[in-house]
Parts: sequence; C-alpha cells; structure tokens
Amino acid sequence: ARLSRAGIPCAQVPVGFRGLRVTTRRLVRTAHAIGMQVHVWTINDTVRMEHLLDLGVDGIMTDNVTGLREVLERRGLWHPRGLAA
Repeated sequence: ARLSRAGIPCAQVPVGFRGLRVTTRRLVRTAHAIGMQVHVWTINDTVRMEHLLDLGVDGIMTDNVTGLREVLERRGLWHPRGLAA
C-alpha cells in the first residue's frame, strides 16, 4: 500500500524466487485492491502465460513475443495501437 500511495503504478515480479511462488492470485488481488498493476517476467511458455492471465496479471514480459501475441489474440486482448502486424 505504501508503494501505491507513493505513486508507483505497478509491481514487476518473477513467478517465483528461490523456490517460493511470488506471483499468486492473492498477490494479484491485493495489488489490484490498492490500485497497482502486476507485471510478470520473463515468461516464454504460452501455457504459463495463459495461467498468469487467468490469475489476472496485467502485463507479461517475454522473449516469445509471437507466442504472447497468439495467446492475447485468442483471448481477444491483442490491441497493437498502430503497431505493424
């Protein structure tokens, strides 16, 4: 909550760290409740992307842009805003 009050708009986190799961449904709900987005890095597997989107994450950083685009297109969430196809 202190980060949100300080104007920090998002938390950029890994899925896990040292064997502990970081990105959970609870983390996403809590962040959203205080007005913050959750961005997860670095996700290259499309199945994991699907799972994270199901949790409600707001952003996914990836080296597999084509895979992320396919996932977002299937969900009707791909909005390139003037980017070339």
